[in-house]
Amino acid sequence: MQQNLFYPVLLFAFLFTSCSGNRNKTAADASTETPTAPKSAKTANHILVPNSHLYIIPPPGFAANEMTGTITTEEGHPDIQVMKIISGTTPEIVLGQLKEEADKHSPGSWKEEELLVGGQKAKIYHSNGMAGPQYYLAFTDGYTDEMLIINYDDADMATGKLLYEALKTVLVEN
Repeated sequence: MQQNLFYPVLLFAFLFTSCSGNRNKTAADASTETPTAPKSAKTANHILVPNSHLYIIPPPGFAANEMTGTITTEEGHPDIQVMKIISGTTPEIVLGQLKEEADKHSPGSWKEEELLVGGQKAKIYHSNGMAGPQYYLAFTDGYTDEMLIINYDDADMATGKLLYEALKTVLVEN
């Protein structure tokens, strides 16, 4: 009779330890996973950057100008414009050329910042080139071939800061 109870107890012990081992392993695996970034939602304050799939919350006083394809003030400057990376080139090539140009006209002005924008990996680049100070926003995860370029005046650093903060609100909608 004792022998008849031995096998069910052994089977129960085996199943119990197997299941608890899997539960611990699953919890350990879950704790090492990289969390996915939440996709940001478009708000009523987002406006479409003309000729793009990009939405942005612009600083006060800025509006879309369909004629110029930019988001700008009534005066037309500073502005936010889209640049599409066309077939046959890559964002790395374009940004490399922009960096080279910035280094030629204002050595050391090129700066890069990695961040998540609208749940997507991106970089914001800053430089001082022939056209003056500029910001570029490029998605680095291959999510889109569109970049944003912001042009502003050296004399208006406060607006430059507002435009920089606006870049962090960009969303891509396909």
